[in-house]
Amino acid sequence: MNNGQRQVIAEKVGSTVRVLELLEFDYQVLPPKNKREKGNKSPRVIYVNVGKSKHLRIYNSTGGHTWANEPNGKPIPEIKSIEDLYAYLSCLG
Repeated sequence: MNNGQRQVIAEKVGSTVRVLELLEFDYQVLPPKNKREKGNKSPRVIYVNVGKSKHLRIYNSTGGHTWANEPNGKPIPEIKSIEDLYAYLSCLG
């Protein structure tokens, strides 16, 4: 992973965290699944508590993409960006 990709991941994770804090959701940012010396190209995962032990999984990739899965693992088709994530979560909270 090069510095540009790291910067994209950091920006996307930061934007996601800002949205979650703005909407007052509890969340947890997970570290990369596999640590590699040259960096990790896999998406960063953020778990968001949306109710009784239910967690959405939000992903941010090096390509600048954001997407999410419901607690049952089904993808949420409406979420394709940080703006879509905000709109979706604001309806839940």
